[in-house]
Amino acid sequence: MNAAVLTDCALQLCSAAVEVAPLPPERLLALTADPAAAFIAPGGEAWVGLGVARWLPAGSADASTLWAGLLDESPEAPAPVALGALPYRLGEQPDALWTGLVPAGVMLPQRLYVQRGARAWWRLTLPVDHAPALATRLAREEAALAVLAHAESQPLPALHALGEGGAPAHYAQAVAQAVARIRAGELVKVVLARRAAVSFDSAPQPAALLASLGARHADCVRYAWRRGHKTWLGATPETLVRLDGRTLRTQALAGTRTSELAAELLDSTKDRHEHAIVVEALRSALAPLTEGLSPPCAPVIRRLRGLAHLHTPLEATLRSGVDFLRLVQALHPTPAVCGLPRERADALLTALEPEPRGLYAGPFLRLSPYGEGHAVVSLRGAVIEGRMAVLPAGAGIVEGSDGEAELAETQVKQRSVLDAFEGGR
Repeated sequence: MNAAVLTDCALQLCSAAVEVAPLPPERLLALTADPAAAFIAPGGEAWVGLGVARWLPAGSADASTLWAGLLDESPEAPAPVALGALPYRLGEQPDALWTGLVPAGVMLPQRLYVQRGARAWWRLTLPVDHAPALATRLAREEAALAVLAHAESQPLPALHALGEGGAPAHYAQAVAQAVARIRAGELVKVVLARRAAVSFDSAPQPAALLASLGARHADCVRYAWRRGHKTWLGATPETLVRLDGRTLRTQALAGTRTSELAAELLDSTKDRHEHAIVVEALRSALAPLTEGLSPPCAPVIRRLRGLAHLHTPLEATLRSGVDFLRLVQALHPTPAVCGLPRERADALLTALEPEPRGLYAGPFLRLSPYGEGHAVVSLRGAVIEGRMAVLPAGAGIVEGSDGEAELAETQVKQRSVLDAFEGGR
């Protein structure tokens, strides 16, 4: 039985799926497709999209055009899903690192792998005049998946840190300037980011890097966005927002220590203050869009591999008529990656950070045709090109911040990624 996802316009796209044997979702990054996107969640859920059936530019708040005129011929399978990488800042001019990866957006994939625990499906979405070929192509591609090379199992080459020159000192000075502005009453918090770079002995497989991140950070959402010869990938602990039905869940995650020093977080005035800023800003952003917003509660420690954070969950019911992408735009950027007040913090970080942010700290998302979705903040990642990897990381600056301590925090976050990249050796 056919089921049209959206029937108020002429049919334009036809989509069908077949159940396939599950495989490591990272393996699919070895397939030739541009762009490619992966959203791999803890608990055995994964979505990997390859190639574009329809494209929605960053900045759009209406996802309905993704699904217009789409006929789903396999309604018994999981529905089509859109995947997207959005920049931290719309209209930002990319530097050499981000050129090619941005401008990004949201794509309805031409080919889509969906995994739910022990079951998996392969979906094709094509122009409607290609519908007669769907069954044949699905059968051919199912056979090709069964013999796909195990790219995720390739050994990771050795890596070597590259010199940073005066960049660490510049970062510590920027922290001092930010603290002075905070003490002057111009703002409450700003998040300053910096980069580090490493080189590998040979070009690593992005599939193997993403698999190694999964082995080390199994409780994080892993993401990958590839365009051309560059891949932005990582394992983020931070959900921007998740919408199931009309139930909205998000979290404040701010304040960082190494795992060994996690107990310090609850006793740290600086970290408790930084965390409270994020909680209050999230509640203020959600209030006009939701009802039944959960009352504030005391933060708890969330332990991750090598790191610990202060964590406060938030839950509410989304008001009718609010699109998921509008919700994402309302919440991004949170004080956890920007600061407060948002406009002043964004202006200050633009002035103090020497490089553009690109996709770092931007939303990475999956979206269903029924309005449900999950957006994470793309942190703890690296841009991979050939033998090079560049790792952005940031720290929240409030009154009482110290330049050397905040520099050390960024290095701990970068180390959490590099440790995974060294996991195959």
